[in-house]
Amino acid sequence: MRLAYCVLLLLLLISGMHPSPTRADDVTDQIDQALAAYRKHDLPVAVAALEAAANLLRQAQADALKAMLPPAPSGWNADEVETSAVGAAMLGGGTTVSRTYHNGDQQVEVQIITDSPILQGMAALINSPLAAAAGMKTVVIGGRPMSYAPNDNSFMALVAGKTIVKVEGNKATPEPTLRGFIAAVDFAALEKLAH
Repeated sequence: MRLAYCVLLLLLLISGMHPSPTRADDVTDQIDQALAAYRKHDLPVAVAALEAAANLLRQAQADALKAMLPPAPSGWNADEVETSAVGAAMLGGGTTVSRTYHNGDQQVEVQIITDSPILQGMAALINSPLAAAAGMKTVVIGGRPMSYAPNDNSFMALVAGKTIVKVEGNKATPEPTLRGFIAAVDFAALEKLAH
C-alpha cells in the first residue's frame, strides 16, 4: 500500500512540474517500471525504479532553479552553477543551486535551497527574536522582508515558505553590492516555481 502511495505521489509531482520532455518520459518510464514490478511483488525493483524517478524529478527541479540565478553583473565573472539534488537518505534531502561571482577582491555567492528539512529551522530563525539576539537584522528589500547577518555579510529570504535565497559576500564586498545581487534575483519566478 505504501508503494502505491509513493507511485501516486510521484505522479502528482510530475503533473505539477514542467520538466523537459526527455526527462518526463524517463520519469514516467521509471514509474511504470515500478508499478509493473510492484504488481509482480518484486519490491526491490519497484523501490529502485521509484527512487530513480524521484532522482530524475530532483534533477529537473535543480535545472529549473539554475535559471533563477542572476547573470554576472557588468565587470563581474561568474563560476559555473553548482547543484545538489539528494534524496531524504542524505542529510534529509533537498535541492540546492549556487553560483559564485568575482570582481577583484569581491566575492558573492547566491544560493537557492528548496525541499530540505533544514528550511523549517532556517525559516523559524529568520522570523524569530533569536535572530536579533544572534546579531541578525530584519530588513526589507524590494518589499520583501529578509534577514541580514553582518557577521557573515549575508542576506537570507524565505520564498513561498518553501525556498531560501541566500546572498553572501566576503568581507571585501560592501552591503550595497549584495543588495544589487538580491535585486537581480527573480523572486516572482521563484514563487511561481514553488507552487
